Amino acid sequence: MIKKFKYFALSLSLIFIISVANAQEGIDNELFKAYGVKKMTVFVKLPLLPNKTMNDSCKTEVYEFDTLERLIFENNILACYGWNGNSLKNNIYDSLNRLIFSKELSENITTFSKFSYNLNGDMIKLVQTRPDLTDSFVLKNEYSYNKKGKVTQQISFNIFESDTDKYITKYEYDAADNVKVIWTYTATMQLVKKETYDITPISKKLLESSTEIKLPKEKFSRSWNYYNLDAQMYRTQYSNNTWNEYVYKDNGLLDQVLNYNMEGKLSSYKTYFYEFHEKHN
Repeated sequence: MIKKFKYFALSLSLIFIISVANAQEGIDNELFKAYGVKKMTVFVKLPLLPNKTMNDSCKTEVYEFDTLERLIFENNILACYGWNGNSLKNNIYDSLNRLIFSKELSENITTFSKFSYNLNGDMIKLVQTRPDLTDSFVLKNEYSYNKKGKVTQQISFNIFESDTDKYITKYEYDAADNVKVIWTYTATMQLVKKETYDITPISKKLLESSTEIKLPKEKFSRSWNYYNLDAQMYRTQYSNNTWNEYVYKDNGLLDQVLNYNMEGKLSSYKTYFYEFHEKHN
C-alpha cells in the first residue's frame, strides 16, 4: 500500500502541468461550462464476455460537478456480472479553484489528502493520512521556471517514515508554449520515463503522444488522435493496434466511446448520460 501512495503522488504532481494533454479523451471542458453539467454517469457494455449480450451493462463511473464545473465527487463503480466494488472521492477547492482537500474511500480504506501551492499555482506539498497508519505520506515539490513562467524542472520528494524517494522531472515546450517532452529521472539521474506530446498551437488539441518507460521495466507505447471538422476527436489509434472511436450527441457532448481490440472486434463501449444545473435548464 505504501507503493500505491507513492505512485499516486508522483503521477498527481504532473497533472497540474500537463492537464490538457492528459484530459479524459473526448471530454470538452468548455462545453461542460457552457451547458452547466451537474452530473455525468457512464455505463459500459462488454459484448465479448461469454453468455452476455449488448443488453447487459455495468454502471462504472459517476462524476458530479459544482456550478463552477469543478469535480466535487466521483464514484468508480463495478456493479454487474456478479462483480462488486467501488471507489468514492470527494474534493474541496479554494477561492482560486485549486484542489485543497480530498477524501477517498477505496477497499474499505479512507485516505485524506491535503494540498498546498506556491504563488504560481503549482502544488508544492501533498500530505496523505489514513486512520490505519500512524505516519503520513508527504510529497514535496520544488520548481524551476523559465522567463515565461513555465516549469522547466520539478524535484519531487516522496517521504514515508524514514524512507525518502527523490525524482527529477524536466520539461521542454514547443514554440506555442505547449508541453513537448517530459523526462522523469531518479535521484541518480537514471531515466525512468520519457513522454512526448504533439499539441496544436492554438486549439491545444493533442495529435500524438508517446511514453517510453525505462524503469522498472522497458516499455513503449504511442497514440494518435484524429479530429473532425468540428474539432471533435473521433478516433484514437494505439501502437498495439487497438483503437477507440468517439460518438457525440447533437449538443456536442460525448455520447459513446467504442473500444476495438487487435482483431478489430468491438470489445467494449461506454455510454454517457448528463444532468444539468437548474440555471442551464
